[in-house]
Amino acid sequence: MNHLLPLAAALAGLPLGFWARDLAIRHSVGEEALLGHACPRCATAVGGGPVASLRLAAGRCPECRARIGPPPLVAEVLTAVTLAALASRYPWPELAAYGWLTAVTVALVAVDVAVDRLLDRLTADAFLGTAAPLTAAALTRDGAPDLARALLGGLVLTGLYLLLFLVNPEGMGLGDVKFAAALGVALGRLGWDALVTGAFLGFLAGGLYGGALVAARRAGRGSEIPFGPFMAAGAFAVILTAQGIR
Repeated sequence: MNHLLPLAAALAGLPLGFWARDLAIRHSVGEEALLGHACPRCATAVGGGPVASLRLAAGRCPECRARIGPPPLVAEVLTAVTLAALASRYPWPELAAYGWLTAVTVALVAVDVAVDRLLDRLTADAFLGTAAPLTAAALTRDGAPDLARALLGGLVLTGLYLLLFLVNPEGMGLGDVKFAAALGVALGRLGWDALVTGAFLGFLAGGLYGGALVAARRAGRGSEIPFGPFMAAGAFAVILTAQGIR
């Protein structure tokens, strides 16, 4: 039966990935705009009903063909593959925690790439949906030290990003600070080495990308880049390669 769990997780990941796509589309709006399913270029409504679902999955506006959300199937396949990998490493309820974090992170990254924002609503969802199953695991397995380390990991990583924001508000946003809480809890559950490695890999990836843009003269030294994707990449590189929890 164990070999069927990754397959079941992958199948569950497909609708979760579509949900993440839906979240990304609704939240990829300006700071003053209302959430909604509409093309950012021509304002054609693309929300509501099965026809709208097909339009969302196609990744383009049916009228002007502008890009809407992530490219076709990217969110769905990425979520499904990640959940399958998680299912081979983690038991329930840790699988629920990391699976939820996966889906919300896919949405957060898509929004950050589209409008350079990590919204409070999604970062709060990421934190609560990750912390709650880990708390349940601690209560059912007498894992209070693991839970304490996870929560402390969230506090430490949030504090680090908050310090960076205070030192250089132009280089780090408050959305990054809030996203760090969820990633810190997820990494802290795996240990302090995981927390440090995940954070380091995120900064390394962001630094290499920024350096490549500067070298290609596509950005200056003071240019801002969405940092959420690199935070997520560093954290999940550790989560998906850790020995897991048994």
